[in-house]
Amino acid sequence: MSWILGGGAKQAAAAVGQVAGVFKPNAEASEARGHAYDGAALGQYAAEFAHARRGWFDGLVDGLNRLVRPVITFGLLGILPAVVIWPEGAAIAFAALALLPAGYWALVTVIIGFYFGGRMQLKAQDFQKSVQSAADHAPEVIANVKRLRTALSPNEAVDDDPELALELAQGFAEGENAAIVAWQKEGRRS
Repeated sequence: MSWILGGGAKQAAAAVGQVAGVFKPNAEASEARGHAYDGAALGQYAAEFAHARRGWFDGLVDGLNRLVRPVITFGLLGILPAVVIWPEGAAIAFAALALLPAGYWALVTVIIGFYFGGRMQLKAQDFQKSVQSAADHAPEVIANVKRLRTALSPNEAVDDDPELALELAQGFAEGENAAIVAWQKEGRRS
């Protein structure tokens, strides 16, 4: 009886917990592992910048590492004014570049994709978030447009809704738009 009520029940519960841990990880342990991983990454990053610079060469190499994207960008954009200012030289340069093999262009594409690809992926993810945000607000915008359209119809009075009257006073004039009326009259004449 003591095995059923005491130690046996505890052993069975521990066994069930171990079996369940195979199918679903422990959330608390998972969070602890994630925290330790983040701490180690931040520690490694801090250790990289903890030592003082050893000299001018370290500063030069660090500065060159930060110049890759701006140099590629300004170099590619600099081609446009160079072609306009010096078209003969640009024609010679482009003819020389056309002689390079396809493998070289593949390598250049990979290098530029490496430097700009990560940033492009982040921007694409931000764009997807903004599209989702706009989709989330779409029902509210549609409801506001319908409300404004019904308020602008001559059958309903705006005086019953003070908020709508304020919106209309700020964004729309009462009655017809004079510019549209003039345009319609002018269009009928011609």
